[in-house]
Amino acid sequence: MPDKFKENKEQIPVLIVGGGLTGLSAALCLLQQGIRPVLIERHASTSIHPRARGFDVRTMELFRELQLDTSIREAGKALAPAWGIYAGITLTDILDQRDPNRQQIKHPIEIPGFEKLAAMSPVAGARCTQDLSEPLLLQAAIERGADIRFNTRLLSFTQDENKVTAYIRNSDTGREETLTCSYMIAADGGSSAIRKALDAATVGDGPLGTLLNIYFEADLYELVKGREFSISLIERPGITGMIAAINNSNKWVFHLHYDAQNGEKPADYTTARVEQILRDSIGIPDLPVRVISVLPWKPTVNVVRHMQHGRIFLAGDAAHQMTPYGGKGAATGVQDVHNLAWKLALVLQHKATPALLQTYSEERQPIGLENALLSGQLADDKGLINYRKMLDTKDKAGGFDNTSWMIRMLGIPDYTYTSSAVPGATAVEGPHAGGQPGTRIPHVWLHENGSTRSTLDLAVTHFTLITDSTGTHWQEAASQAAATFNISIPVQIINDEHWQSLTALPAGSALLVRPDGFIAWRSPSKNINETKELEQALKTILSC
Repeated sequence: MPDKFKENKEQIPVLIVGGGLTGLSAALCLLQQGIRPVLIERHASTSIHPRARGFDVRTMELFRELQLDTSIREAGKALAPAWGIYAGITLTDILDQRDPNRQQIKHPIEIPGFEKLAAMSPVAGARCTQDLSEPLLLQAAIERGADIRFNTRLLSFTQDENKVTAYIRNSDTGREETLTCSYMIAADGGSSAIRKALDAATVGDGPLGTLLNIYFEADLYELVKGREFSISLIERPGITGMIAAINNSNKWVFHLHYDAQNGEKPADYTTARVEQILRDSIGIPDLPVRVISVLPWKPTVNVVRHMQHGRIFLAGDAAHQMTPYGGKGAATGVQDVHNLAWKLALVLQHKATPALLQTYSEERQPIGLENALLSGQLADDKGLINYRKMLDTKDKAGGFDNTSWMIRMLGIPDYTYTSSAVPGATAVEGPHAGGQPGTRIPHVWLHENGSTRSTLDLAVTHFTLITDSTGTHWQEAASQAAATFNISIPVQIINDEHWQSLTALPAGSALLVRPDGFIAWRSPSKNINETKELEQALKTILSC
């Protein structure tokens, strides 16, 4: 250790590097599992740029679990009406429907069986920009006990079989410190220094285009009122880009393509030039415009092959860069750390062996890869959203299935985890695979003692065993297994007919649900020793 670093002799359970949506969600999920993390973020505050503009169904389920869904919906209510993708020569012509080449993807999305799909969750997706959602997560994390340190940069790190040692510096004071932690979560974004230091192997198509993210103010309230949109693509001589709604009033983002292959550079776009491009694209020559920021960026598809490197875990954009098309970037990161948090907690509490942590990469890397590749399919040759492909609901060329994309975009889990943490799991595709190991527990409203709750509320900080009224013998099995492994396993009796139809669970059988809401194990239907079978399943899951 360099002499100038002050050593903190207390070993931190988990150090989170990065205070964006993924890092803050990691802190909240760990706190929920009884682990108090330290989070460091090199910037002075949460994001001031409205990047991610919404959350899918599964992510809102997790925010509901964290008691943040209502505040996130409230924060994003100005953006809530912004749906639909349009294309034309100016925004004015698109909205006035004067453009003969105008094309559109309306909302609600036309998916076969949409109402049935929507009923599969207690929540819907939500619109809320990153600059509004991150402060809500930050406030909750601080109130619940996380140690959050802004203006703090990770300089370097080492790890051995027992710990990670991190060397950090506070940018305000210049104070340098050594932190020792049991595990570290790298949530430091798409340009992750930790990923690079680990020399983590990646797969993907790389950058797909060169764009300028132009965040600007312009009063378009009267123009847009009653004709709100999510994205309007602008295609006119010398200008190719897309306008994205932020608050449906005076704040907007324009993603402008610039031709780097022919020598164009971001510096070529002066403020005056950008302002004129915005006026031309909107179609109002004398429109007052204020450019807030111009950020060059490259829509990229790049995914690590392994999300665990010793005691360090990559999450969010640090693990999988993807285009924003399909809305899976932030969602995938939040779901990563929700998968990881309960596993870290059980290992830190000595209730599972470190082998359980290997299932994080086994389960989440394929999801990140699939989402990233799909996001790349939704991009055109300039890195903008490929609305033409999305408009053709019958086009499955190149492996693209429009309906499958729409279902995935909704965010209802349609995948199966396969790892040692889900014994007996087999890959099952589609959102209707209820009750199978490795799938998210089906949602059903339960009405008990004058109150209503979702089946998703049954397993949050512990395993839960679900059976019906003929399976009361599982009570003793759960009690004995809980004592054997020093964990909590409450038993939930469900006699609901809808539940039975979704899970096809034979009378007297049981499902074991993990703390992340995924089914870990499904009991054999008959002629079994309940305690022995349950304990064997838990032994496999906990890698004991």
